[in-house]
Amino acid sequence: MEFLSATQSSEGGSVELGAGWVPAMLQRLDWIVRSWSKVDQYLAELRRTPSETFREQMVFTPFVFEDVGALIDASADDLYLFSSDYPHVEGGKDPSGRFKRALGDRPLATRDNFYAENFLRLFPNARTH
Repeated sequence: MEFLSATQSSEGGSVELGAGWVPAMLQRLDWIVRSWSKVDQYLAELRRTPSETFREQMVFTPFVFEDVGALIDASADDLYLFSSDYPHVEGGKDPSGRFKRALGDRPLATRDNFYAENFLRLFPNARTH
């Protein structure tokens, strides 16, 4: 996990791979570090959990058919960003509407993160205001 180390300032995105697997991966990585840090010096010296590191350094694009609201509830709203392959078949017929319905009545800040802020974290020069 050198790329995702506490001393790195790199950021990246996992695009066109979906994101349904992200909450379970983060939970498992945190569990592994908790369990193995008792016998592994490198893991014992980590200052942040893997999930904290991922939240600061990575974003993921869910497929349009994945419930982004449930993914956020199971992890964090700073991990996911909007994307669509519309008008290709894998982009669905109404990707914006599907994501809007999946986000439901979550706070405006959560929706802003998904639609704009998480992208702008990776590409700050894209901000127009």
